[in-house]
Amino acid sequence: MTPSTPSARPDQTAIQRAIIQEAHLTRALLGAGTTSIRHSFFGDPGRMYEAFFGLSQGIERLSKLILVCDQYQRTGRFPPPGEVENYRHNLTRLVRDVEAVASANGVDLVDAPSANAGSKAVVGFLNKFAEKDRYYNLNRLTQGDGATIDDPISRWVTLVRTYVPERRVNPGQQRQDAMHRGFARYMDENVPLAIIDHVSLSGDRLSSFEAMTTQLQDDKRIGVEGMLLAIRPIRFLSHTISTLDYGRGLPVFTEFFDDWMMPDSYLRRRRRFPLHRS
Repeated sequence: MTPSTPSARPDQTAIQRAIIQEAHLTRALLGAGTTSIRHSFFGDPGRMYEAFFGLSQGIERLSKLILVCDQYQRTGRFPPPGEVENYRHNLTRLVRDVEAVASANGVDLVDAPSANAGSKAVVGFLNKFAEKDRYYNLNRLTQGDGATIDDPISRWVTLVRTYVPERRVNPGQQRQDAMHRGFARYMDENVPLAIIDHVSLSGDRLSSFEAMTTQLQDDKRIGVEGMLLAIRPIRFLSHTISTLDYGRGLPVFTEFFDDWMMPDSYLRRRRRFPLHRS
């Protein structure tokens, strides 16, 4: 057990234990989602769905945990049965109601959907996934083939390109990327019997070594920038729940969600969440 992993104590009440268990579950969902979105690439599209499930469920449960614990801190009572369930999977409504809690507790709304277009887009995307797109593949079987690629993975890539500005690649990385593409081009010209048939995250055919190499380089950028984009609403939620630390015997939520409260300049180097998890 590491210091960054809060644990249950024998003297905890059933309610305290339930809250801590829910925080652990939420942390695990967000960790799996953030890590998977970071490592997304065309060779493992299943990882993208793992990311969308983890992020959507994690944001849903973190928002509900905030609303439940905020009411308890203010009134000494938890919401009546059914009140939280009435939100269902509506992430947009949940995060909007959390913003009221954040404002009341003096949390900066810089990463909140109401103030950040990228954060709003992420919540909207995950809201659609939670309510509908998680069944996309099975529903597609009954719809048949179509000219338009409208799957969640393709739309996620488009979302990242829309809300993340192009970053300048340093000269050393540019040279290395060019060298890799040159070698791939050599393979295309000298290994004619190789059969290559892959599909990019956007749904485009990849039929050469050079196309695959170029796509891998692009996927690396989409993975990092997509991770940072996805973290925006999570950072806002994490800062909000941290204001409830110690309230009426509540746990120190900061210990659970501090991984998502760091600035992008630090998180850009991260490859897994939470940091201590193998």
